[in-house]
Amino acid sequence: MQPWTVLLSLRVSHWILPLLVLTSCGLMPPLGSRRLKKDAANLHGIAPEKWAALPDVAPSAATGWLGDYDCAALRVLVDRAIAANPNLKAAAARVTQAQAQTVQAGAAMMPSINGSFSASRSQTPSDQRFSGQNFINNRFRLPLNVSWEIDFWGRVADERGAAKARRFAVEEDFHAARLSLAATTVRTAITLAEVQSLISLAEQNVQARRVQLGIMEKQMERGLDPDRAALDVSLSRADLARAESTIQQRRATADQTQRALEVLLGGYPAGVERGLSSLPRLSRSIPAGLPSELMLRRPDLRAAERRLEAALRSESAAKKAFLPSIRLTGESGRTSQSTDDLLVPEAAIWTIASNVTQSLFQGGRILATAKETRARYEEQLQTYTNSALTAFREVETALAGDGFLRDQAAALASAATEAERAEKLAQGQYEKGLSEVLTLLDARQRAFDARSSLISVQAQRLRNRADLHLALGGEF
Repeated sequence: MQPWTVLLSLRVSHWILPLLVLTSCGLMPPLGSRRLKKDAANLHGIAPEKWAALPDVAPSAATGWLGDYDCAALRVLVDRAIAANPNLKAAAARVTQAQAQTVQAGAAMMPSINGSFSASRSQTPSDQRFSGQNFINNRFRLPLNVSWEIDFWGRVADERGAAKARRFAVEEDFHAARLSLAATTVRTAITLAEVQSLISLAEQNVQARRVQLGIMEKQMERGLDPDRAALDVSLSRADLARAESTIQQRRATADQTQRALEVLLGGYPAGVERGLSSLPRLSRSIPAGLPSELMLRRPDLRAAERRLEAALRSESAAKKAFLPSIRLTGESGRTSQSTDDLLVPEAAIWTIASNVTQSLFQGGRILATAKETRARYEEQLQTYTNSALTAFREVETALAGDGFLRDQAAALASAATEAERAEKLAQGQYEKGLSEVLTLLDARQRAFDARSSLISVQAQRLRNRADLHLALGGEF
């Protein structure tokens, strides 16, 4: 190390290092910290149980709940989506941006050091009255400049704290996107399996109606009671056409769902993804007495709280802009008329200066900024409140929905059993000539509708379980 750099280090450290210690300790904490604690306490008080501090969230929060479905194929689909989904990759890129912005905000707390080299050549004319020789001057400079705004009031620290809080919020947004992607993939895969099951059921229904129509057409050809046979054939053909229309409708739904699932998986929507072979089964029931603290894992709530903190820090920094700023500057280096003498001790130069700046008039800009940041804090507070209320509604709705759907599925299972029995009885009576074809067709339609409704309710309960885990921010 050159002697002049040692000299600068000693002189700068004599001034800067004590100030670094003082400013890092935070001579003035963020303005409004007590207000933030009070507002957060009031918000937490709306919960059925008091909330605690934000807990650490396990890495498995986004996918650990997939064990409820006891389906390995479903986990494979979710893993594919997390690995390839473009929206999730975009969210990850936003995290990197926020981390870089935090570093940028923190850089203002440290001194700025710049090195430079300059060379100049000038000529001074000789005296006009006497003959002489022009004087030519060379000047070479190799300075090192140090500039530092002392964060005496903590304004820069507030700005860095705001950037840090925003970074945490963006990270929580990424976790929220990951959890939402997993839940959306599960819901879409279940919907596809539901539609495929309904298509299979509709195809069975069409096949049965075709067999029945064939029997009726043969009876009409034999000429037994031709008027009644013609009516039965016309009614049967109408029901068959309606059943075939149902198949096409469900195939269209399946096609749309396949393409939606393929986009979630980060692939081209070619409509070839098969998804699950059948509807999965729930491996466990919802435990009783889930604590409200589970919702503290919800990444959207955590992000809202981080943004509230960032808004408070920004408000504090805006208010501290009314206070004077203190800046230290220093320069040390070499200057000489020739490069050969540039590094000799006699060529050393150094200066140390300080200044205090107080804003007197800026047309109301600083006051308007302070008002804007205060309003932004109030906005974030109300957003946080609304997010919490929405979260509680989603959890309560999903919890209640599981019970309703469970009971509905049980009732539909009983209805399907009775409808199938009625269909068989109507078939027997029609073959014996004891009932009209309308009775048979109605019984068959009732059985088909009951089985279809049962499949749909079972699928809806599976989707509702995904909604519950999404509302809770992870597994039970």
